[in-house]
Amino acid sequence: MGTFVEGMKKNYFISAILTIALGAVLVIWPDWSGRILCYLLGAALILMGGIQLIVCIRAERIGFYSKFSMLMNIILILLGVWVCIRPDTVLSLVPVIIGIVMLIHGCMDLQFTMDIKHAGSGKWWIALIFALVTLTLGVFLVMHPFLAFEITMLIIGIGLLYDGISDLVLMIVAAYAQHQSDKRIREFAANAESGIQK
Repeated sequence: MGTFVEGMKKNYFISAILTIALGAVLVIWPDWSGRILCYLLGAALILMGGIQLIVCIRAERIGFYSKFSMLMNIILILLGVWVCIRPDTVLSLVPVIIGIVMLIHGCMDLQFTMDIKHAGSGKWWIALIFALVTLTLGVFLVMHPFLAFEITMLIIGIGLLYDGISDLVLMIVAAYAQHQSDKRIREFAANAESGIQK
């Protein structure tokens, strides 16, 4: 179990770093080639979706993730494939696509927040704030897709940076919640054993 949790943390960390890296590129070079951007975006979606799908499949065996999370990651992979196949069509839709991805990610973060709350952590509201901000950024990009290209790329970059950083924060909060849950289980087991001995 410990090995699996560590593997999950590592995979989630990699996904967050990829998101941060892509966001940094867009912030630093907002006028970058759109076609190259599409290929990078498609590859990032496929990689992030693939990594998280593997985690979900493994976690499903112990009931750690729901089928909803698996479905969302399959959608991310299919979206990434489409972006790579139709870069010209996608270019004009990049803000909407990123917005949809952030909406999906925000929904997944909300589910993650509920898992943290059910684990008994008093800090679940921190994860909730990050999830709601991610959803808000997603809605903004979907509702305002026709801003100037460079401004749009800058906004998307900032959004991706935030999304990646918020994932890291969620991972830390989840790890803390898991630690507290394990601690309560150990204390309960110790008290039960002590009661039996008496």
